[in-house]
Amino acid sequence: MMCSRLQIRALILISASIGLVPSSFSIDTDKPIEIAADSAIREEPSGETTYRGDVVLTQGTLKIEADSLVFTFDENKATLITARGNPATMTQQPDGSSGPIDAHAETIEYHEATDRIRLIGGARILQNGAVIEGSTIEYLVTTQRVMAAGSPDKDLPQRVKVTIPPNALREGSEYE
Repeated sequence: MMCSRLQIRALILISASIGLVPSSFSIDTDKPIEIAADSAIREEPSGETTYRGDVVLTQGTLKIEADSLVFTFDENKATLITARGNPATMTQQPDGSSGPIDAHAETIEYHEATDRIRLIGGARILQNGAVIEGSTIEYLVTTQRVMAAGSPDKDLPQRVKVTIPPNALREGSEYE
């Protein structure tokens, strides 16, 4: 059965309503950021900072592990954080009783200006046995909207894949 993009987006929104996708990702902006890496390079003119080699960023319950991590700024001085790895991983323990959120992708971006997290390349989010996979996954933190897309590559197509554990359907969402 082939699904249209509209059907996939509807599936994602339904999945969010039963707790399949993270309704609790948040950036702990009131907590300090700590970064450990093998090396760091700061470019004063541009304000860009690059960390390389076994990079670990923590901020509150958020933890990102990557091969490289780059902090840059857009024209409005808003931060863009780009983590790259094989894969780069992000974990967070949301408030409340729900289990930790585990995400990974080749590239993880956080766009401060739009409060958006993008997982690019082999993207996957796992929480409480529920999984969403796709070529890209975008999460709009403020509106708690998740958008997943497959890859249109004709040689190696990737479709969005959602796994919903049976207990999520019977018990309803723990996020309600």
